[in-house]
Amino acid sequence: MTAARHKREEPVDISAWAKSLILFGMGIYLTLLILTGNLDNYINQRFAWLVVVGALLFFVLGLTALNRSLNPERSDHDHHHHDHDHHHHYHITWDILLVVAFPLLLAVLIPSRSLGIEAVNGGVSLNPVGVAGVTRSPLDRNILDWLREFDRASTPAQFNGTPVDVIGFVYREPIHPENGFMLARFTMSCCVADAFPIGMPVIADDAGEYAAGGWLRLRGELKASTFGADILPVVFADSIERIDEPRQPYLYP
Repeated sequence: MTAARHKREEPVDISAWAKSLILFGMGIYLTLLILTGNLDNYINQRFAWLVVVGALLFFVLGLTALNRSLNPERSDHDHHHHDHDHHHHYHITWDILLVVAFPLLLAVLIPSRSLGIEAVNGGVSLNPVGVAGVTRSPLDRNILDWLREFDRASTPAQFNGTPVDVIGFVYREPIHPENGFMLARFTMSCCVADAFPIGMPVIADDAGEYAAGGWLRLRGELKASTFGADILPVVFADSIERIDEPRQPYLYP
């Protein structure tokens, strides 16, 4: 008999192939998030480079796992220095593979989308987030910029007559007046785990016509007024336009 006939064939390690597929799947998923722009739904733009690195690492690990699956004997030789018949292989069990694959499965099954009104839990804050940046002219300010200006002011009346042009989604609470609502946005410091809803109070004659969660572009003037139980700088709307959710719905502190 030839040596080839004495050679025992290695059984196919299905779990090793599954490991390769999961690693490649994670790399492909992260790459698609980057290429489609959907990555912005999950993390602050300034941390995108970490996802690029993560995708590359998944591909490298996937190639390593694939190489070991295709060349099991060579892998055994590199990692063991005793008789082939007495090798003790460590196999990743299916329960571990399923736990690792579960996040990837959810990512594939659940469409990528930004946070909306359904993610607001505990109300919308009037407090600014992060450190104040460069002061912008009134018509260039977003909701976060305005809250920072309000925080620096000595009195709400300081802004009376100041023009406003902002976008956000409609948020209501029972304490709000019938002709009022909050125009809200989510801020994101790092990722969706720390996303925080903020907003500006709005008064409009036709406030009831705008559905909660709908995105609006609102133009008007500020005036110190009672909203809920407090006197605040309130936007009195002159013009309200329904718009689609912006390409970048988050504000970055």
